[in-house]
Order: sequence, then C-alpha cells, then structure tokens
Amino acid sequence: MLRALPRLSLLLSAPLLAQPLDLPGSLPNLAGIGVGMTSDYSGSNDTMVGVVPGLRYVTADGHLLELYGPYAQYNLGQLQGWQWGPALSLRLGRENVDDEVVARIHEIDTTLEAGGFVGYEYLNRDGYPWRARAGVAVLTNAGVVYGGARATATGTLWLPVSPRVMVGGGLGASWVSADFNRTYYGVTDADAAASGLPGYTPGGGLQQWYGWLGMIVQLTPSWYGGAMAFLQRLSGDAGASPIVTERGDRDQWTYGVGLGYAWR
Repeated sequence: MLRALPRLSLLLSAPLLAQPLDLPGSLPNLAGIGVGMTSDYSGSNDTMVGVVPGLRYVTADGHLLELYGPYAQYNLGQLQGWQWGPALSLRLGRENVDDEVVARIHEIDTTLEAGGFVGYEYLNRDGYPWRARAGVAVLTNAGVVYGGARATATGTLWLPVSPRVMVGGGLGASWVSADFNRTYYGVTDADAAASGLPGYTPGGGLQQWYGWLGMIVQLTPSWYGGAMAFLQRLSGDAGASPIVTERGDRDQWTYGVGLGYAWR
C-alpha cells in the first residue's frame, strides 16, 4: 500500500526528518515527486513503499517556501545566509502494522506538529561552487499525541562533479522529550500483558543520529532526477526499547528516486 513517507522527501532535496536539504546551483523554483522504500514505522524491520510530493518556491518578496512530503517551512530570512521561520510537520502514527506482536500494543495517531527553525546556508561562488547548509528545527504537537518537543540538528554539503551532476551528503541528530519516547517507544503494563513484550518506560534525550548520500542530475534544462540512500540509527532510550531490540532494528534504511521540474 502506498503511504506518505517523510524521509522520501530527501529525493526532492529535503529530509525525513525536520530540516530540508538544499538544491544545487541557484534554482529558484522546483516541484516534483519521490518514490522509494522505508521502514513501516520508527524501529520496525518491516518496510513499505511510498510516494511524496516536493516543492521549493521563491515568493515575489524573496521569501522561500519549502514543502517536502509532510514537512513545510517558510523562510523569512535570506536565500543564502541566515534563515529562520515557522515550520509544520505531519507526523505519521503507528496503526495497522504487519508485526503481529507490535500490533497488540497501543496505536499512535498521526498528528500535526508546529514550531520553527533557524539555520545558515552558504554558496561558494568563487572557484569550486560547493554549497553547505546547517540548522536546527524544534517542533511539538502541544500534547495532542505526545508532550514536550523534539529538536533536530542537521548539516549538509553539495558538490558538483560535472556541469549536470551534483553529489551530496549530510549528518544529523534528534533529541526528544521523555513523553515523546514513551509514546513512540514505550511499552505500558497493558501493552506488556497483551503482547508479551517487557514493560518499558523510556526517558528523553538523544533519539537518533542519521546520515545520507544523494545525487541530483539535470536531465534537461527544466527536468531533474535524483537518487539517495538514508540511514537512521536509533539511539539512547529509543534504541533500547523492546519494540526495537526484540521486534525491530535500530538501523532504519530508506532508498528512493525522485523527479522534479524547475522553472524561473
């Protein structure tokens, strides 16, 4: 079954994960779609295929709107330099899973998160035209599904290897509240009785770190294709959850391809 996947938005130059990657060169506008394979839910070793949209649009007053799958942000700062603004994310829940044991523990509703981001983007215009971007995003859903918040720090680098091909990579990490971890990785007494998994009450802290490699190719003056591989490593109390250690995997892989149309 096709489902919206946050991480596949990396194919359209943005991550799973709360902070978008940047496009090569100076493309002002791009719309596209990505398709690929990722884990069924955070911590799962089952996979699913999904499709996500992507949009990068520079407004008439020079602000930047970015939409990558379920994540969107509006940059009130500069296109190159300091960037900041509001952010929204649709966080997928955990429902109707294939794992017969995890299916017996509490389900999690999909929820809307809101917050903001701040970052800095640098495009080297003298000599080799590399591009780097770093930032932090903080989001919460104000207790609708989980309490507290989560913060993600990211860094990315894009390098041209030919006039039509860019390669990129990045690293990042996420910190979460204790209530976030209890919601997504905890096992209550009722869960333990129903599933046979041991009870587990995690605290907050480092939830995951991740890294990715990608490539973007200019197919025509207006059409771009991309491919990527993305690895998340669940850490801390999230990685120690029996949902992960007994029924899933700390290593969460995503692979995919994307196609985008650019205009000025």
